[in-house]
Amino acid sequence: MPVTTIKKDTNTELLDPVCGMSVTIDAENQYRYKGETYRFCSSNCHDKFQLHPQGYLDKQDDVDELTDPVCGMSVTLEAENQYEHEGEMYRFCSNSCHDKFKQHPEQYLNLDKTAEPVKEDPSATYTCPMHPEVEQQGPGTCPKCGMALEAKGVPVLQTKTEYTCPMHPEIVQDEPGSCPKCGMALEPRMSRRFWFSAILAFPVLISAMAAEFWPVAMAEIIDPSLRQWLEMFLATPVVLWGGWIFYVRAVQSVITLNLNMFTLIGLGVSIAWIFSVV
Repeated sequence: MPVTTIKKDTNTELLDPVCGMSVTIDAENQYRYKGETYRFCSSNCHDKFQLHPQGYLDKQDDVDELTDPVCGMSVTLEAENQYEHEGEMYRFCSNSCHDKFKQHPEQYLNLDKTAEPVKEDPSATYTCPMHPEVEQQGPGTCPKCGMALEAKGVPVLQTKTEYTCPMHPEIVQDEPGSCPKCGMALEPRMSRRFWFSAILAFPVLISAMAAEFWPVAMAEIIDPSLRQWLEMFLATPVVLWGGWIFYVRAVQSVITLNLNMFTLIGLGVSIAWIFSVV
């Protein structure tokens, strides 16, 4: 009878439950717990797991909730940028966030909600968290993605400033980051701009829809020509002032040839407004 030899695959990649690094099935450091064998990248991780195995296994169950401690973006257990601090492994969305945390980890782990905001320094070098190759003197916005530039090497402290998404105002958080719905950079909360625009836009919406569904009745209530002038009078501040931040970044994206979502928004809204005016 022929004998079948089963070759053990020693290249199978597993994850160290302590630091998240990739390990192989024949890793030197191993530990058996509750009938399952766990493998580690080093004796240091092996010893940590041996002291508190269940604690590390519980953390593995929450890997989908890992966030970058600097910007708050979601990251995975296998994130490329990682840093160990006081026995805890932290993961980051980019080299920029990794370097900021490495320089001042206490600023991000023991955040002071009442701290004074960092003052902008026109003489400092600012860079983009997502595009570290973008640098300029003084604050501004990234020409590639539109995110607010941050002072290079200066940790961003949590303050009382709230940040929200221009497209999804229900998204509010205490620190800069990206919108979980559309990915746009969050802006300092624009409550005044939003409510001012909403108050002016609401009657325009009602008037336009009423004229569309009941044109005869609306014509009896108000002269169509006067109604259109009133709609333009109400809509213009919303388009020009309420959407100003979108136009600024849209123009910037065209000048730098880095077309993005701001390009689409600025182009679409401006063409629609011009068409309505004409």
